[in-house]
Amino acid sequence: MKGQVALVALIVTLIPATVLAQAASPDTETQLQQDLRHRRVIVRPLTPADEVQRDVDAAASEIQQQEREQAAMSGLTRPRQRPPQADDDLKGGIQTRSLNNLLRR
Repeated sequence: MKGQVALVALIVTLIPATVLAQAASPDTETQLQQDLRHRRVIVRPLTPADEVQRDVDAAASEIQQQEREQAAMSGLTRPRQRPPQADDDLKGGIQTRSLNNLLRR
């Protein structure tokens, strides 16, 4: 009798565990399903060649326009050249020469 009671208790405890295990299977993904889901590769359609060429031409013309604008701006913003008589070294040289000429007399 004790053996039968123990057997019934064991069966009663194991039945809910097997039912729960079977119920949980459909909701969870298997490793293979997860791998397949993660391996999906997104393939984008190729851009037509004429559209690519238009984009290249537009980019090239924009770059040329920017270079022309920069060249024009660099001509406008270039520092003005000072006349040579405004240079400090030249002034010092002229003054030294004039003093030497005066001292020789």
